[in-house]
Amino acid sequence: MSANAVADRATVLAAFDAYDSACEALAGLDFTAFTVAELLALQSRREHRARTTAGVDHRIMAALQTLVTPAEIGERTWTKVLMTRMRIGEAEAKRRVEFAEDLGPRYPACGGTIEPALPPTAAALAQGAISIDHVCAIRDGLRRAAKVCDPAGCSALEATLATAARHVSPAEVSALADRAVYLMNQDGLEGPDPAATKRGLTIGRQGPDGLSRVSGHVDAETAGYLRTLNTVLAARGVNNPDDPDSVNPLLPRDKPQPSAAEDAADDPGCTQPSPRARDMRTPAQRNHDALKAILRHALMSGRLGQHNGLPVTLLISTTLSELAAKAGIAVTSVGTLVPMRDVIRLAGHAEHYLAVFDGHKSLPLYLGRARRTASVGQRLAMVARDRGCSRPGCTRPAAQCQGMHVDQDWIDGGPTDADNLGLGCDRDNQLAFDTGWTTEIGDDGRVHWLPPPLLDTGQDRINHHFHPEELLHPPDKDDKDDGDDP
Repeated sequence: MSANAVADRATVLAAFDAYDSACEALAGLDFTAFTVAELLALQSRREHRARTTAGVDHRIMAALQTLVTPAEIGERTWTKVLMTRMRIGEAEAKRRVEFAEDLGPRYPACGGTIEPALPPTAAALAQGAISIDHVCAIRDGLRRAAKVCDPAGCSALEATLATAARHVSPAEVSALADRAVYLMNQDGLEGPDPAATKRGLTIGRQGPDGLSRVSGHVDAETAGYLRTLNTVLAARGVNNPDDPDSVNPLLPRDKPQPSAAEDAADDPGCTQPSPRARDMRTPAQRNHDALKAILRHALMSGRLGQHNGLPVTLLISTTLSELAAKAGIAVTSVGTLVPMRDVIRLAGHAEHYLAVFDGHKSLPLYLGRARRTASVGQRLAMVARDRGCSRPGCTRPAAQCQGMHVDQDWIDGGPTDADNLGLGCDRDNQLAFDTGWTTEIGDDGRVHWLPPPLLDTGQDRINHHFHPEELLHPPDKDDKDDGDDP
């Protein structure tokens, strides 16, 4: 054994002794003497160190694999080795082995050291800039990208995802990966359109319990229809087959409608739970009942042979240059990505809304102080601009959001103008002007969320989840001035 190897052994063992001592000391401490701000700071320091030390596990595993095989230890796989020695579950053991393969150094038989398979991701984790959840999102995106692009494209995507992960949440990294893979799928695949060959629904044989299994894939347009309808027909208290007083939006307008859940809930004289409160169905069951109501309505309409069968409305937003070039993608109000060829076709029939923006610019709609709630036109503008809840990290689409006053609330004299309105979901809408969070319209025209001091770590102020193209191709000042697309 060389002198350097002996010195390295001594250094490693000394570091582990110090690490063990520090961990034992921390485990016995009382933290109640600290202020809230100090405890949050300590929490952040612990998180940072937990991230950086994850890389130690990867290097230990990589070194171990150069010296011995699992069979020589007494197990069939490295996953089994960890399960036995560490007493951890199979999923966690498998994750650790896979992470070590991607993020740990590699030692070829010829000698020397090769950098990790995912260098930018490994570096970001070693620096404590990203979490294990970020790594999972990056690896999942690369797994899907490998099906539609070459290794060089995957390497470039990994660098993009790892850079973005330093500033945004794991959910936003997943959204960025989804968008990138979607674009690769449009441009990189050879042969027939995947939607034309892969789409399909299969209704299985009816089982002894009377149920049939449904499986398959639907294209972007069909997914947009289903999600749009579910926002109304799959709501709690709606189309409940077990409740005769359940709301049914598909009933003819001239027929009396059962009392709405909101009306019953707001009536102080009502002693019975509202349809919404009585609804114990799971989200999947509500989706099923909504689809059943739609199909039943179609069968009873007597118009199956006509084009205007199901009443579906989609808000589709795109840019003028993409529409003119007949290339790119558009975004619907429920977060569905639609190829431009489908947007052009959809615009030719049915009553869909198509919002077209000129690059970074949009025309504001003004309502002044005439009313508190946004007009239909203003809501369309908000949906097309924000696409979903504007709070950073929130994943709720526009269909699950309301308009909110941004720079100044209505009760404080804020105008109901398009440049003072933004989208917020039920939960996040309550944060603005109420819990220390403040919102404002930035110079980029987007809603910026400013956290209270104890939550402010310098994070992004805007939500990239519905605008992952901003992370793929960040706009610069010259682009904005010229009105080019992001």
